[in-house]
Amino acid sequence: MHPRHLGPGQSPARLAPALLGLVLLLALLSGCGVTSAVTGYIDSKDTGLRKRVSVAPFTSGVPSMKERAVALQQAIGQHLVKMGGVVVGDFTAVQEEMKKLPPAIANPEDRAMEAGRRLGINALLAGNVTDLSVQRALKGIYGMRENRPFLSLEVELRLVDVTTGIVMGQEAFKRQERVDDTVAEAIEGGAAPDEKLVSKLLAEITQETTSWVGKRVASLPWGGTVLEVEGNRVLVSVGRDTGLPPGSILTVYALGERIKAGTGQQLALPGPRVGRIKLSELGARSSWAEIVERASDEKKAKEAKEAAAKKAKEAKEAEAKKAEEAKGGKPPETKEVKAVKETMEEKPQELTFEVGQWVRTH
Repeated sequence: MHPRHLGPGQSPARLAPALLGLVLLLALLSGCGVTSAVTGYIDSKDTGLRKRVSVAPFTSGVPSMKERAVALQQAIGQHLVKMGGVVVGDFTAVQEEMKKLPPAIANPEDRAMEAGRRLGINALLAGNVTDLSVQRALKGIYGMRENRPFLSLEVELRLVDVTTGIVMGQEAFKRQERVDDTVAEAIEGGAAPDEKLVSKLLAEITQETTSWVGKRVASLPWGGTVLEVEGNRVLVSVGRDTGLPPGSILTVYALGERIKAGTGQQLALPGPRVGRIKLSELGARSSWAEIVERASDEKKAKEAKEAAAKKAKEAKEAEAKKAEEAKGGKPPETKEVKAVKETMEEKPQELTFEVGQWVRTH
């Protein structure tokens, strides 16, 4: 049995109510232009660094499966640790950081994403046991089909890139086991399914879900955040757990446009490059870095060159204009007209290092 894929625009009705109080109710964006715009800033060089993943407590819409949902969550967390390249964080840290956010960030999903960014978390994972019931399916050749009963277990997972808010993957995993009519009728009548049978189904789903999560986390680009700016140095969410040595050069990008998905949640796009930094004081979870290059410096040099060229062009045009006026052409512009034109010209915005900006390896 293959996992059921949720397509773009589909509403995960069973998953949403259980996780609304936690996080991660963003619309699926597979194939969306937003994804392409973001991944344009990212390449495979960022996938080899150790990522920080926070796993929200798995929930269950089936009361009898609450403990098993927790067991599934723990199994996935342990698998991520064993596969290497991942630091699994406690979700309570995200919840505590959410309390510190200003009331202006009202949406709980947006608050979770912002808290994750401030903690340098790269991905948030949520899961829910959505179904444990008897289902029937017609089996056999036409004319001799039987309506056979199966015990069915279904789990839904959702993985979100914290930096952008984009859903990296959402899938429903389903496993079934044949039961006889007597057992099926007993379960439908309120009897608890056989524990061994439930354990077998959960073990199969655990194996598949851990593989699914592991592959997506491994391909997730690493990203950091500027936490503090102090003179000519910045504090970033890059620690010894990331795997970058002192002296590493990183690139900082400004905060880009924030757009709303169909569900109303905000997605973050990267802005222009602000400059480069060099890791100096490496800490466990954060590090100080020196600003070694400012994009604004490059910008000023380019603008100075362009201004000189523009001035030379204007001088040449002025001479031609005077010659035309001497022949009875158009009257010269007044100072007032020139002032209005200068006011209407768009002046480039000065880029500075600020808290919350993106940090990448390139």
